[in-house]
Amino acid sequence: MKTVVNIILMLFCVAAFSQEQKVEFKKVDNDLIKATYYFADNNTVIEREGFFNKNEKLQGMWVSYDVQGNKIAIAYYNNGKKDGVWSYFKDGKVNLVTYDNNKIINVEEKIVAVN
Repeated sequence: MKTVVNIILMLFCVAAFSQEQKVEFKKVDNDLIKATYYFADNNTVIEREGFFNKNEKLQGMWVSYDVQGNKIAIAYYNNGKKDGVWSYFKDGKVNLVTYDNNKIINVEEKIVAVN
């Protein structure tokens, strides 16, 4: 659980960098805007990307990456609230945290088998 909390904090805390973080916004339709955040020290590598709704709240799927471009987390929001199954990838394991209206309702850990 400690790992899950650390990853959540990492996803949404803004660290103080001497460089500004590059962010791109692209209107997808009348209700959604896609946001792409790049690492501050390498503005060509995506750190996280996802959507905002017309009320400027997090919406739908958000994906976070490490500096090598590997997925480290997949999160889901509904009008700014955590919703659905979030996946955290680390060291051959996947932690699955299920949210309903911002509340944790289940936590699982699975080992990833690669053939």
